[in-house]
Amino acid sequence: MVGVKVIGKDSEFQAELSGAGSRLTVVKFTMSGCRPCVRIAPAFNMLSNKYPQVVFLEVDVHVCQATAAANNISATPTFLFFRNKVRVDQYQGADASVLFIYYYCLNTLIIQFSV
Repeated sequence: MVGVKVIGKDSEFQAELSGAGSRLTVVKFTMSGCRPCVRIAPAFNMLSNKYPQVVFLEVDVHVCQATAAANNISATPTFLFFRNKVRVDQYQGADASVLFIYYYCLNTLIIQFSV
């Protein structure tokens, strides 16, 4: 999958995580009108196009309220990193350089320690 998949309803979220299997999955929680979300969007989109082996999802907290609540999202943008449906890390904020560092470190660790 290349690009960011927008999750349109709560039921899609778990299905996408299941489908990702052991691949790293990066989920951006966003909401309409969030300026920091808009500011970080180009970096998130660039990562999704540069690394097609990773699953990139976008969840609007107003559209998928149950998903946001289940993941304890209290601010946007929040990025959750999953592998095998298990959250392995998170980042909250709109600093693209920090997002790149999180991605790089997690992906490197997953590649090195994959079984």
